[in-house]
Amino acid sequence: MTTGSSSGGIRRLAGRYLPKASATSRHRPAPKLGRGWIKPPSAATTVSREVETEAREERWNTMDIERTVLVAVHTITSLIRLEDIVLPLEDDPRVQLVYTQVPDQFGEGVETRLRDMEVRVLSWGDATRRKFDLVVAASLHRLGDLPATARFAAPHGAGYNKLWPAWAWPGLKDDRPVYGLDRASLLDDDGQPIVDALLLPHPAHLSTLSRQCPEAVPYAVVAGDPAYDRLLVCREHREHYRERLGIREAQTLVAVSSTWGPRSLLAMNRDLPRRLASELPANHRVIATVHPAVWAQHGARQVRNRFREAHAAGLDVVDTYEDWRGLLAAADFLVADHGSLSAYAAGAGIPVLLSHFADSEVDPDSIVAELARHSPLLDPQAPLVGQLTAAREAQPAQWRAVHDRLAARQGVSAEIVRETLYRKLSLTELPHPARWPLVPPPKLVRDDRRGP
Repeated sequence: MTTGSSSGGIRRLAGRYLPKASATSRHRPAPKLGRGWIKPPSAATTVSREVETEAREERWNTMDIERTVLVAVHTITSLIRLEDIVLPLEDDPRVQLVYTQVPDQFGEGVETRLRDMEVRVLSWGDATRRKFDLVVAASLHRLGDLPATARFAAPHGAGYNKLWPAWAWPGLKDDRPVYGLDRASLLDDDGQPIVDALLLPHPAHLSTLSRQCPEAVPYAVVAGDPAYDRLLVCREHREHYRERLGIREAQTLVAVSSTWGPRSLLAMNRDLPRRLASELPANHRVIATVHPAVWAQHGARQVRNRFREAHAAGLDVVDTYEDWRGLLAAADFLVADHGSLSAYAAGAGIPVLLSHFADSEVDPDSIVAELARHSPLLDPQAPLVGQLTAAREAQPAQWRAVHDRLAARQGVSAEIVRETLYRKLSLTELPHPARWPLVPPPKLVRDDRRGP
């Protein structure tokens, strides 16, 4: 790892964090062949090729396209967020949306999901060789490699909660920055911001951004949380989701959520899903949802088989890469770890029982840390029913702990996001109001997909 100057940020040389390219210098030397180097293309040649490519593309257009927007998809988690962000553009006949998959450690499943969405997809190589009017992403990794007139980035969780992992900052284990608001993430090699609009859910994030990367503050947009606003819309149709999930009128639905990594619920409390399904009274239904990174890292078949014993005890599992909001819209309780779903559930009025709290991974000033201060932690020795009761009693305090930070722009996040997108595209907005449609009810893992 190399620590650069204040203008250069920090280059990440391990795992999925690769060196970032300059926003202005996209073309690196070509690989060696034999004894010499292939001469890289000149700037004039590159521009000529881009114009030629765009001209060929426009030649085949049927629609009168004025702007092209690239949706840069890193993971299934980011894709779910991006579906919210680009909704205002999908109905605009002046805008062509194209998608690309950004190389990422947890990118498994993105190609399949994009194919199912029936969107136009460019290869990563093609995406880095063309210039777009706007690039939209829910992760900053390699965003600077995509040539664009403007770039828009949003978080893929409930704000910016997690610290950089200790392995990425071996010299700063006790003072690691908040990921996504730091210089290493936001600046290119020339010390220039890689984004032209950075969505912040709450003004409190501005303080962190000002401390960690003041150069990016002029590009910050406090827009609220689109994922939270859309969850609240879905929550108004709670009975619809309960019916589609097969929840009977008198049943209590306990949702279980695990983030990824060695400090997650599945890693630290691997028997908890089975215990909930087997020990709660018969009028309780238990359904688990797992962070997409778990499916990507271990494979869908192995994850499904991981729940085989719990399923025999009565647990159901939301299938691979399904949207989590349909489950929370129907839930009466959530048992979870330090993932974003805990904050979203509390903000939607759902009592939260924390399986544990990985404080070493979480910014102590974050919304998730504040929620943990008002939430009961699982006692492995105590009856589970009583612990759900304790969560219900804590629910008002949990709601107060997270609501203001989730609801900074409640009900208007769609309008702010749309206004920002159209401003960056230099287009007038469409006249109809911005609204959130319901997410599809999640599909559950079927018995015949659990392996032999």
